[in-house]
Amino acid sequence: MSISGSITIDDTQWPLLVVRFVGQPSLQQQEAYFVQMLDHLKREEKLVVIVDTQQVIMMTTENRQRLAEFVREHDALLRTRLLGCATIITSPVMQLAASLMLYLKPPPFPYLTASSLPEAVKWTAKCLDDAGLQPAAQRILRHHGLHEGQRAG
Repeated sequence: MSISGSITIDDTQWPLLVVRFVGQPSLQQQEAYFVQMLDHLKREEKLVVIVDTQQVIMMTTENRQRLAEFVREHDALLRTRLLGCATIITSPVMQLAASLMLYLKPPPFPYLTASSLPEAVKWTAKCLDDAGLQPAAQRILRHHGLHEGQRAG
């Protein structure tokens, strides 16, 4: 029995991408997501990503394996372009699975496991700020109703 799902990428706050996983995305949806991510990574600009998994059902083994393959295949590009990735995880089961995956194979970029969107926004804004992209960091904080003094430390 398959549970429908979706993956959306919001790039309206570039250089921040907000990726939302809902339900249980299919392998085809995941492949389409990888194509979109590659398009963004190949823009030759630094970026940060927030992955929102608050509405996702546990990924299948195949999805997890394909994600690991994608990261391995594009390691150099991810290291070069991705300043940081904050993943919002509220499910204890997902937190445990993510902790185990990150322990066994840390990603080739800075990452944070966050419990809320504001926490993820503050951290990604700090990544941008630390990389000298202060105007983008400030714009993203304002967009989310946060001010500079609220940045994660």
